[in-house]
Amino acid sequence: MKTSSGITGYEMFVIQMLFSGAAAGFIYPSFLIRSTSGSYWIPIAVWVAGALLSSWLYSRMLARLEDNKLIAAIRSALGSVWTSIFCLPVLLFLFGTLVVMLRAYSEIVTMTMLPTTPISFLNGMLLAPAALALAGMMPIVRAARVFFLLAFICTLALLILGFSDIDWTLGTPWLRTNGDFLLNKHFYAGSFVWMGFTFTSLIGSYRMQSARRAWRSYVVALLCALPLIAGYVYLPVMTFGRDLSQRLTFPFISKMDSIYHYWIVFESMTAIFVSVTMLYVLITMALQLHALGEMIKTLMPRAHNGLIYVIIFIFVYTAATLLSSWREVEHIVLVTIAIRLYIMFAFPLLGLAVLVFARNQRGKGNGL
Repeated sequence: MKTSSGITGYEMFVIQMLFSGAAAGFIYPSFLIRSTSGSYWIPIAVWVAGALLSSWLYSRMLARLEDNKLIAAIRSALGSVWTSIFCLPVLLFLFGTLVVMLRAYSEIVTMTMLPTTPISFLNGMLLAPAALALAGMMPIVRAARVFFLLAFICTLALLILGFSDIDWTLGTPWLRTNGDFLLNKHFYAGSFVWMGFTFTSLIGSYRMQSARRAWRSYVVALLCALPLIAGYVYLPVMTFGRDLSQRLTFPFISKMDSIYHYWIVFESMTAIFVSVTMLYVLITMALQLHALGEMIKTLMPRAHNGLIYVIIFIFVYTAATLLSSWREVEHIVLVTIAIRLYIMFAFPLLGLAVLVFARNQRGKGNGL
């Protein structure tokens, strides 16, 4: 049985798993490793609880849409001007996320496989997700189903290989923490990994039954992605130790580069990991582009759909190309923490309040 948005529970699961693979493999391990001197799984568990709370708030909001799209429902309740103000942080977040993800992947390709290729050329990979986003949600879903099994099987094989040369004692302490991560900005910078449900909430129409089904699929995907996320964090630490891992820009990439066995046919595990991750990234960027395009189309209904995506492409490509260094990418992630926390918790609460108030007002009007 399909949801109102035409996405089955399995397809929602696939999309969320691909999002986790795209978001967790690059910057996240470095942020988490630098956030605490205690056990790493504890801050991960705290964010899992935060992700469950955030997605539950979104599901409660989506359950009140009555087969309508989220931004359209808010627009009918608040009007165009107030909805634009209300959704401005979301628009900024989507734009910033696209810029960071595009530049992060281009930077990794430059570091690992194509050191002489200009960043401006590599950023052109945005064309593929832009074309998918323009085609609509269902082409994105179909591509996700095709990419998922191949990407997940390869990633699982790489993680298993990563366990072949580790020292378990380097992962200690396993059970001790003093809560230092709660006062560390790097802990909050990693919030983007736990926001997969936000993107799918902005696309498609929902009602109570489909919202609950989507939330259940997200919970299953989150639990299935936990070993993947933990592997990205712990494998570098159990290979290089805490101190060295904290100084690495991409700890898991460095981990892949350290794997060597005479019986492995492929020369570079890093190149395989980067190539497989491209499947995660393309689908995730297509989803983000589609969410951004759908929001702009709702706020500006007279705008031509193709023109919207052309303008988004130009702005994202230009911003990602103009960033002068990797440190600027990290700086963007750090300075946008407040926006992400707003979107995770405040936005669904305020949106739910708006929808409840609008429904009560309609009820009073019908009563009169």
